[in-house]
Amino acid sequence: MALAGAGLALLPLRARASADIEALCITCIDYRFVTTDVQFFDAPPPSGGLGLYRQYDLVALAGASLAAVSLSFPASIGALWDHIAIARSLHHIKRVVVLDHRDCGAYKEAFRTDYKGEEEYRQHQNVMRQMKTEFVWRKLNETLGLEFWLASLDAAPVPVPV
Repeated sequence: MALAGAGLALLPLRARASADIEALCITCIDYRFVTTDVQFFDAPPPSGGLGLYRQYDLVALAGASLAAVSLSFPASIGALWDHIAIARSLHHIKRVVVLDHRDCGAYKEAFRTDYKGEEEYRQHQNVMRQMKTEFVWRKLNETLGLEFWLASLDAAPVPVPV
């Protein structure tokens, strides 16, 4: 009975949560990037950001793009795709922005390799391609844009063509 009452109490909050926003941003859980990731999403393009202030939902899962496809983290796969569905339903997002980062522990765990430089870039790009393939397979590309970025501790995020 108490749970039913609590559920009813949340209904007005759910109704208020419905809104049209621009994007769902997916990033890694790495504490070293939390502040800079949010700054990148918020800042206007002339400042090197995406200009999405108050226009995005945020999901953080280990590995970001890796969470969409890696069998090393099977629970993350369902969670990521569920969050995209929820953001579409509640907030009518127009695009999904994925921000990976270099020196990612989840990538090291999944691949048992610590790539650096160009090899590391290609590793992220390959996983992003797999995520894009899954995105297309799920026919999300018919209504949503998809973009990929790669950050590092000492440089601004760069777009990654896939």
